[in-house]
Amino acid sequence: MLFGWEGKMKMKMSTSTSVLASFATLKSLSDEKKYQNPYQILREFIQYIITADSLYSFTAIEMKNSLSRHFGFSIPEAVIRTSLKKMPGMSLDHGVYNVSLNKSENNEVFEAKKKEAEDSESYIIQLLTEYISSKNGEEIVDKEVLERDLILFLTEDQLLYSNGYTELISEFVLMNEHDADIQRRLNAIREGSVLYIGLSHNINEIGSIKKQLTLYLGTEILFSLIGYNGEIYRQFTQDFFEQVRVANSGNTKKILLRYFSETKKEIDEFFDIAYDIVEGKRQSLFDKPAMQAIINGCNTGADVDVQRSDFYHKIEFGFGVKVDTNENYYDEEYFSTNLESFEYTDENEKNRKKELALKFISHINKLRKGNRYYNDIDSECIVVTNSKTTLIISKEQVDRIKEEEQRENLCAFAVSLDRITSLLWYKLGNGFSQKVFPSSVSAVLKARTVLSSSIAKKAEREFEKVRQQYKEGQLTEDQVAARIITLRAKPVLPENLEGEDIEEIMDFSPEYLSRFEEQVKENQNLLKEKEEVIKSIQADTEARILKKDEQIASQEEIIKDKSDENAQLRRELEKYQNKEAIANEKKQKRINILKFVGCIIWKPIIIVFITAMVLFCQKKFKFSIPPLLYAVVDIVALVIFVCGDVRKAKGKFFPKPSKNDTH
Repeated sequence: MLFGWEGKMKMKMSTSTSVLASFATLKSLSDEKKYQNPYQILREFIQYIITADSLYSFTAIEMKNSLSRHFGFSIPEAVIRTSLKKMPGMSLDHGVYNVSLNKSENNEVFEAKKKEAEDSESYIIQLLTEYISSKNGEEIVDKEVLERDLILFLTEDQLLYSNGYTELISEFVLMNEHDADIQRRLNAIREGSVLYIGLSHNINEIGSIKKQLTLYLGTEILFSLIGYNGEIYRQFTQDFFEQVRVANSGNTKKILLRYFSETKKEIDEFFDIAYDIVEGKRQSLFDKPAMQAIINGCNTGADVDVQRSDFYHKIEFGFGVKVDTNENYYDEEYFSTNLESFEYTDENEKNRKKELALKFISHINKLRKGNRYYNDIDSECIVVTNSKTTLIISKEQVDRIKEEEQRENLCAFAVSLDRITSLLWYKLGNGFSQKVFPSSVSAVLKARTVLSSSIAKKAEREFEKVRQQYKEGQLTEDQVAARIITLRAKPVLPENLEGEDIEEIMDFSPEYLSRFEEQVKENQNLLKEKEEVIKSIQADTEARILKKDEQIASQEEIIKDKSDENAQLRRELEKYQNKEAIANEKKQKRINILKFVGCIIWKPIIIVFITAMVLFCQKKFKFSIPPLLYAVVDIVALVIFVCGDVRKAKGKFFPKPSKNDTH
């Protein structure tokens, strides 16, 4: 991410120059041929601050804060220190930069370009406000929210944010795609933000990549690389691959392209669904572009298998993307760097995606051996994906680690395709060589991708809503068919969106969907399609019922298995309890024997004790008792006591088993 937007947005709204105008100024200055590197341009911003604030001395951290306050920039101190080296009128003494104001002259060119950028931004904001007001009626446009959303649209991954005005901003951009002046102003901001990336990431060595980097590509990136997601997304991935090719043009490969085994499993499941659709085992009422690209032209499941084989062959031998061979991510050596948790206990689709995303993030942390990096390019390995879930979880993990370890900066675990393309483009020295920016920088193409993604999500939601209404008996088959045909007609590929039709394309109201029911009845081609859809609906319903029956049967089988498992557990428990009972019985028997012996001998011991006392007294006091009398008395008493006690003790401690006793 370019900024930590959540905590800094309010501060940036109050800067003397907004970040949008700052980016436009940066781009405008880069067009001047007198600058050879970004540090020279950054000096112009620093020089403006020195003059505006009448600074005589400052530290690097103070200048860092001033750049943030004046321009919304978040520049590392190391970059600031590099820019200040050999700057006219500047001297360094014990970490403090001293300024000789008579040697520091304000740059009129910078002032002019800054003013032009601010005026340009105000103009765009005003046009956007008018457009949004016309769409939202009497609702007052929140200028602060609008500026924030425009910043996010032009500079950040829209995948990470859901903002109130983003869709309307995209509509405005697309509707004005042929207005060269508006597009020039917007693209100046977009291009300036790419140049800013290099400064904010402290990419100080440009021209080549020194350290090997492994990029783990997501499913949607691999599909786009082959062209399954349309021409625009294919162009984006081609731009990315071109940067990789340039980086690897030397003697050794600096960038390796891989994908996790979990990604391969996801891809195979996608092709398996395509196989079932072509074979008629699964109904296809509403498909994603990638699914349509795969099944188009396939008559049998074997054709889908050929497509699958071709796909893997192209990504490996055409683009050098190989499956990850590491199979020991859960070995003991990785325990300390594991980031996975088991909080996603149910199997719904949303939690399954979160669990898979966290698995990818954890894999990266393990591959990095828990080391922390501040630069995505130098991070050794990173996930490249356009999955919103993965990007959000990456951000959450980064924020958590930064807070726990008190770190100001930390690179991501996952980045979008746009971001890594821009980083590589800058790192390879294109920023100040007047080369063409990557195609993803175009504001119009950004608008197309934002809107196409929004259309696809809305269509999918409406499709599920229509199917649910049919299930509940609220819609007839004819109504459902007409609405599905209408949803199918919505363009979901970015290249199919047209600015002049955008209002109708973005309309998903019930009135819009239902008004085509009559049109379907009158159009023979649509009528034929409707009949096919109805058949698909009926087949889909039957398939769902069959699936439910299978699930019930499966659940019954699971219950049976559980019952068998519980029975086995009960047997094991009974076996354990029997063993425990036998052990307790043996222990109790030993105790009873001791009690039995003790019960028998305690009285003879008393007799012996009494006899000994009598003998002691006889000897001490000199009186005589006949020895025979002693013996007779002792023997009689002993026999009487012992016989009685033996019978009692035996009956108490060793009772005879009853007839009903099974043991």
